[in-house]
Amino acid sequence: MRSFGRRVLPVGSAAALILTGGGLTGTANAAPAPPKPGANLVARPAKTAMAPRVTAVAASAAPASAKLSLKGQYQKTNMNCVPTSSSMSLSTFGVSVSQETLAKKMGTSATKGTTGAQARPVLNSYADPLGYSYGFADASTASSLMAKVSYDVGVLKRAPVLGVWMEKLPWNSKMSGSKVGHAIVAYGYDRGKGTITVFDPWKATGGTHTIAASKLAADMQPTGMFLVTGRTDVGLSTLGDQTGDGTADVVATDRATGKLWLYPGPKFAATGRKLLGSGGWNGMSELTGIGDLSGDKKADLIAVQKSDGTLWLYPGATNGLGTRVKIGNSGWNGMTELSPMGDITGDGRADLIAVQKSDGTLWLYPGGVKKLGSRIKIGTSGWNGMGKLAGVTDITGDDKPDLIAVRKSDGTLWVYPGGTKALGTSKKLGSGWGGIRSLTLTGDVTGDGLSDLIGVQADTGVMYVYAGRTTGYAARQQLTTGWNGSAG
Repeated sequence: MRSFGRRVLPVGSAAALILTGGGLTGTANAAPAPPKPGANLVARPAKTAMAPRVTAVAASAAPASAKLSLKGQYQKTNMNCVPTSSSMSLSTFGVSVSQETLAKKMGTSATKGTTGAQARPVLNSYADPLGYSYGFADASTASSLMAKVSYDVGVLKRAPVLGVWMEKLPWNSKMSGSKVGHAIVAYGYDRGKGTITVFDPWKATGGTHTIAASKLAADMQPTGMFLVTGRTDVGLSTLGDQTGDGTADVVATDRATGKLWLYPGPKFAATGRKLLGSGGWNGMSELTGIGDLSGDKKADLIAVQKSDGTLWLYPGATNGLGTRVKIGNSGWNGMTELSPMGDITGDGRADLIAVQKSDGTLWLYPGGVKKLGSRIKIGTSGWNGMGKLAGVTDITGDDKPDLIAVRKSDGTLWVYPGGTKALGTSKKLGSGWGGIRSLTLTGDVTGDGLSDLIGVQADTGVMYVYAGRTTGYAARQQLTTGWNGSAG
């Protein structure tokens, strides 16, 4: 019958990489071509197996009761419970995708249904770009289930998918069988009454039901909850040394609260973070450090206002930000992958690059005094096939800052040597980078005098540092956890 499948914790990977030698191949003006056979590269995948957590702090921010507006759906085949529940869950993100489309993408079987391992990557392909993640979580007690549902529904306003044993649900009391896997959606709760409201897509007995949290928890599959978490690393970007202790710091927006936080280096831990903005920062996009445009010898932050596409400069200050200055009129919401690129115009000021969404062209914006200069096209169509662009220090040996980017289709990582108002030809650095987000160049985190790269594993929320090398980056080391929302 319907099958949610056995829970299998995901195994992620991220490549360590070392760039050696020359012989760069490909084109800088389109999605890069593969390198020539025999390129001298090293890529060492690393594995993790961790489930995201939600702390009592996060759950306590939820109201005593809440219910989302949800249009119920019934599964069109016996085995479509996971795709159907996933379609309902994604609708609370504003994403409209049919159960049939999801079933195809998830590889739903007419005899075996859908496993969690099949479903989670597909769900995250929709949630990740919006600043959220789905992850397996245990909810086998009434308190843990209520806390997680309260967080998702009451704080994030998203409906999680629950993996249950179908025959244990009260409305299926006449059903025979044992451990029949099934998926439903939770979209409401009342902590005072101890109840959770769900929609069951099985038409014969399903629909909307309100059930005691204790009973529902007893019906759950082990680690059967597809918990939605709001990332705490949205717009993660380095701001140089803002705390005055000699180490680089980073800033990031908490998706759940809209707060902007400063995370002091070198550990970037939630413990000790400093509040820079009390709310509303989830109304901004494309946050990125830009170097010193304001002329006060502090690195600055730029961000795009979602509502009207204006570009704002926020001058850096000690443990804070100065009064913002508009440096771009409407239209910047048509750009993506904003990233600092060091000085490739040769005028001594940090420059900015960005991809135009409509045609995939890559543009260079020269840095000025509290402004950006006239843009220069440095890449023709194809750059919308690349993601996670990050300007880095020179790793190609030409004394120019370089650009790294991940090819979306296969998760390969590429380096583009910086030139004078241009980029050189590309070279592949490694594979397995599709599961890494928030790639950011920092100062020296590891203490060896070289600038390092950090990234967050999408499925676990673990932050890693890739130690800088003159020809690339070393194998990753874990820094901190909780970047999938468990920091509270």
